[in-house]
Amino acid sequence: MYDTCGTRSVCDYAALDYDVNARVNWLKGELARADETALKAARGDDEARCIALAPALAPALTPAEAYKWFGAFLGLFPPAAIFWRAFLSSSGAEDKLLFPVLLCVGMNAVCCVVGRKVGAGVGRLLGDPRDHSRAGLVMKSMLLAVAWAVATGGAGGAVFFGFGAIFGAVFALPVALVAFPAFAVLHRLHARGGMIEGRSLWPLAFGVPGVAAALILSLK
Repeated sequence: MYDTCGTRSVCDYAALDYDVNARVNWLKGELARADETALKAARGDDEARCIALAPALAPALTPAEAYKWFGAFLGLFPPAAIFWRAFLSSSGAEDKLLFPVLLCVGMNAVCCVVGRKVGAGVGRLLGDPRDHSRAGLVMKSMLLAVAWAVATGGAGGAVFFGFGAIFGAVFALPVALVAFPAFAVLHRLHARGGMIEGRSLWPLAFGVPGVAAALILSLK
C-alpha cells in the first residue's frame, strides 16, 4: 500500500514516526519558550507593581513614635542654638572653650534623651489627632508642651550644677509653646488614621525644631 502521492509506503512506520517525533519535540520547545517569555513578563509586571505600591506599603508611625522623634530633635537643635548664643559664641581665648563646650554637650545630650522620652509620652496622651478638634488639639498640645519643657529643660539645665534646672525650664518653655502646636497641626494634616508615614514625618520632625533653632540664632 502507498500513500496518495505514491512516494512512501504506509507500512514504513520508521519515517512517519520520525516526522511526528520531530514535530512534537519542536512544539514542546516552542511551548517552553512561550512559557518562559510569559513568566518573565509576569515577573516584570509584579516588580513594577511592587515598586508602585512601595510608598503605600512604607512603615507608618504611631503618634507616640512620631512625637518621640520630634521631642528628640526639639531637645537637640534649639538648645544647641541657645548654648551657642549664650556660652560659646562670646567666649574669649580658645584655651578656655573646653569646659564650656563639654558642659554644653552634656546638657544638650540630656535634653535630647529626655525630650525623646517625654515626647513619646506626649504622643500617647494626644493619641489620634482626629479625636480632637483643631482648637482642642492646639490647646492640649500647649498644655503638654509645658510639661515637656519643664521635664526636658529642667533635666538638661540640672547638669549645670543643679540650679541650672530653673533656667533650663524657663528657656525651653517659649520654644515648646510654639513648636508643639505647630507640629501637632502639621501632624494632623499628614496623618491617616492616627498613623503618619516616615516620608511625611521626617521633614516635620526635623523642620519645626530646625526653624526654631534658626530663629534663635537670628535674634539680635
